[in-house]
Amino acid sequence: MKSATHIINQFIAFSVVLLILISVSGCATSGGGPYGMHALDKPADYQGQQAMLGKDSSNSDDDALSQPLPEMKSRDYEISGDHYFGQQNYGMAFAQYEKALALSPDNSRIHYKQGLLFLVSDQNKDAIAYFEKVIENNPDNAAAHEGLGTAFFRQYEYEHAQPHLYKAVELSPRMWRSHNYLGQIYDFRKEHDRAAKEYAEAILIRPKDANLYNNLGVSLYLSGRYDESISAFKKALGARGDKEKVYNNMGLVLAKAGRYDAAFEVFKQGASLPEAYNNLGCIYMSQGQYQKAEQMFNKAIEASPKFYHTAHENLKKLEVARMVP
Repeated sequence: MKSATHIINQFIAFSVVLLILISVSGCATSGGGPYGMHALDKPADYQGQQAMLGKDSSNSDDDALSQPLPEMKSRDYEISGDHYFGQQNYGMAFAQYEKALALSPDNSRIHYKQGLLFLVSDQNKDAIAYFEKVIENNPDNAAAHEGLGTAFFRQYEYEHAQPHLYKAVELSPRMWRSHNYLGQIYDFRKEHDRAAKEYAEAILIRPKDANLYNNLGVSLYLSGRYDESISAFKKALGARGDKEKVYNNMGLVLAKAGRYDAAFEVFKQGASLPEAYNNLGCIYMSQGQYQKAEQMFNKAIEASPKFYHTAHENLKKLEVARMVP
């Protein structure tokens, strides 16, 4: 039997996964680059340079083409790396950055970009090493602190992540990702009021991000502030982002608040009809309302024979739950 506590714990775990995912999925920028590309130089436009190669009125085209190309400088390799980074060709980007560093080994900006490459490739240990190099040479680099905090967070090393994320927003208050990660850390520690404040700070910077409103809604739910939580989810539905998870979370909170009809309507908007019946049935079962749970599971089966297995398995769990004192 899934107790009410277990259902809540499942909800918390689901929400935590969601919170982690949103920071990654909201990172694309107008430049087409991955997470953090807003902090990089834009890839160079080589068309103008190519047009200038061999342009000399005193020579023929053949003579111009026979001239040696200018030697690549560190900045040229870096720009080439940025170009590959923007195309998400991370292997080539890293190779170009390595060539740039061979000519300019103390360039913290390139170390930072390499850290980002490892971060977006989910190689967090390597990312940590590069971000630490940046901070060693430039302790007040807010972007590097955010990158380092993010890498530690992804390794569940929250005690190491928090000070760097905090330092990032201290140096640059508009680092919304750092606010968002800090909110998640506080939620993990059950400091939900502090978490809500961090999400609110992130929302001030990105007021049209549905995922941030969703995170705020989850945090408010965890602190028992159901009406405020529902309000946050409504704002999430009016913003840009994943709506399916918002509908699911909002339905759970409405049911927790005893508003079962409203919860069912919200579940229907985020999923199919049989799934909505099944979700409500699970909630009733977690609350010991076994007769209502059975009705919902049977309606799920009636609504879609394809959903028979899931709902039937829940009916079997319901029978077990009825046997337990």
